[in-house]
Amino acid sequence: MSQFELTDKVAIVTGGGGTSHGIGRCIAMTFAQAGAKIVVVGRHEESLNKVVEEINSAGGEAVAIVADITDPAQVDGMVTKAMAAFGQINILVNSAGGSTFGNPEDLSPAEWNDCISLNLNGTCLCCAAVAKEMIRQGGGKIVNIGSSSGIKGEEHAAHFAAAKAAVINLTRSLAISWAIHSINVNCVSPGSVEVPDHGIPDMPDDEYSKRQKLQSADAGSLGLPGTPQDVANAALYFASPGSDIMTGENLVVRGSEWASAYA
Repeated sequence: MSQFELTDKVAIVTGGGGTSHGIGRCIAMTFAQAGAKIVVVGRHEESLNKVVEEINSAGGEAVAIVADITDPAQVDGMVTKAMAAFGQINILVNSAGGSTFGNPEDLSPAEWNDCISLNLNGTCLCCAAVAKEMIRQGGGKIVNIGSSSGIKGEEHAAHFAAAKAAVINLTRSLAISWAIHSINVNCVSPGSVEVPDHGIPDMPDDEYSKRQKLQSADAGSLGLPGTPQDVANAALYFASPGSDIMTGENLVVRGSEWASAYA
């Protein structure tokens, strides 16, 4: 058996409908190919159902749960439904996230609060709710999706950078707290990720264009931005037995221009 197989494991993937960069969808598909049973979670039922249909058509096993991860009651409901579907939860990937773009001085209180709620509070709520089951089960793997913005800052999305910096430190703190329960908590922080050629659901055209421009300016010294598959591969490593020794780590998925940024 490969150290990167997930046979007989059950994985919850939030943001699994892939309505932002497609990272959640790609993680769900990659984990299913590795043998895991998948619970895709998000607010867009149609997008979730497409992912479930694709996984099941390929011979995998997946279910969709519509939930707003910023609502504690819905997060608890997510866990209850996942347990009812598969009887266990071995892996959690917190992929749900997103942000508006603009100058920090123009941020409204609502934009700040919404960004922190989705990217940080939602991640924390899901970690806490799923960890209770993992503790009862004797262990598990949690993979948070951060961002290189949480390390270097972000000119056009200070609120997003602040939230992701907190996610990275939350990961380290939870890793310390839950090591005694054999729960590994790690983080994958993508740099620039390739925006799909088609429009992104629920994203205004002007914001979509802005993302494309930012991506082109931040493609990295390898000449290409990362892809959702690059992020999914890193998440698979942290979810698999191959990373059993790893916890509290933040893996930056980014071009080689960062090589000189670390001592």
